[in-house]
Amino acid sequence: MSQPPDVAAIRDLFSDTARHQSWLEVEAALAATQAELGMIPVSAAERITACAHLEALDMTAYAERAATNHAPVLALVETLAEACGPEAGAYVHWGGTTQNIIQTARIRQMHTAHRAVLQRLGRVFAGLGEMADTGADMLIAGRSNRRQGLPVTFGFKVAAWIEEMLRHEQRLREAEPRVFVAQFGGAIGAMHAFGEHGPALNEAIATRLGLGWMRVPSRAALDHIAEYIQLLALLATTASKIANEFYVLMTDEIAEVLENLDGAVGSSTMPQKVNSKIGVRVIALATQLRGQAATLLDAMQPSHEGDAATNITMYAVIDRAVPLAYELITLFEQLVASIELDPARMRHNVEASGGLIAAENAMMTLAATIGRQAAHDLVHRCAARARDADTDFATALCNDPELPAEVDIDALRAALDPAQYTGQSTPMARWAVGAATEASRRLG
Repeated sequence: MSQPPDVAAIRDLFSDTARHQSWLEVEAALAATQAELGMIPVSAAERITACAHLEALDMTAYAERAATNHAPVLALVETLAEACGPEAGAYVHWGGTTQNIIQTARIRQMHTAHRAVLQRLGRVFAGLGEMADTGADMLIAGRSNRRQGLPVTFGFKVAAWIEEMLRHEQRLREAEPRVFVAQFGGAIGAMHAFGEHGPALNEAIATRLGLGWMRVPSRAALDHIAEYIQLLALLATTASKIANEFYVLMTDEIAEVLENLDGAVGSSTMPQKVNSKIGVRVIALATQLRGQAATLLDAMQPSHEGDAATNITMYAVIDRAVPLAYELITLFEQLVASIELDPARMRHNVEASGGLIAAENAMMTLAATIGRQAAHDLVHRCAARARDADTDFATALCNDPELPAEVDIDALRAALDPAQYTGQSTPMARWAVGAATEASRRLG
């Protein structure tokens, strides 16, 4: 499995320096494509391409221009044209508009980050697969409404997470042809300045940049960008849900898992504490990312054929949300790797119910003799009696005076063994191990 980039590298991808270089690369692609179509001289395109590097430009002059004209793309175009000389410089940004450059460049940056997110997700699958394998037969209380419900295995719990993550992978993959598209329709989107070459230019420049293209490249069409940030927020929310589960299972009263970080200190004033460190960061980052996703839904509503006000918001969200999502999935990978399971504590908590956790199995065993509703009422009554008297549920049930004589007491007692009533937990966990392993290979 190849090593994905670190968080700092993805942050740097959205830095001012990287953003300006990305604009230049789009300008170079525009010139090269226009030369192929006969729209500008080949010599001009070659010169523009040669100069489209930050180190070839006077960035001090660029900063002065941008501070004066408040139009950063125009300032960069003027600086690039100056470096190219008057003959080639006259063809820089031929027929393009600011949003063509900025949005297409941002999409390329997003595409690079997207590949890194999927790579990290592959490592998450590897970690979850190992966890599901370890916990495939590990008895634990299945809980609903924060109370014990039925016995399952820890592997079943992880299997559900794996399948949910598989759906996120599917969504991210399916969105790729919609999301990663160039935006090259000129000033309004109808390709006025490109003339009859417009459609061919739109497709060819996108292909050159490794992107798809919009057949109607309206500057007001931002749904695909909003969709992608929503997908990242969905992925983050599942990671947060799992982190929250670990967070709860770490509490002293449950203590079924531990976030094991050597040398971690839990509190500056309570020396006995070892608090969650990574899980809480995953939860916090997911909250922030959902906020960014909501903001982008507002920015998806530009007026008419384009609106700088919504664009400013959109670009700010992209620059914040995409690195944030990558940081989160990186932390989540670390969280999964740090979790230690305590099977003895899990079994202790199962047994703390005094047999009540397998009451459904007792009910179904009785139902074969006395019918489901009668069995339900009998088990419910005995469960209440066991709780009130603080006694063992099996004793209360098997000694109930209303228990019909034909009931097989040995079979009833056997039905109350939680380890024998985990449903399809283990087969589901085994399936998930295979699915996670395959996903890890696919994404690695």
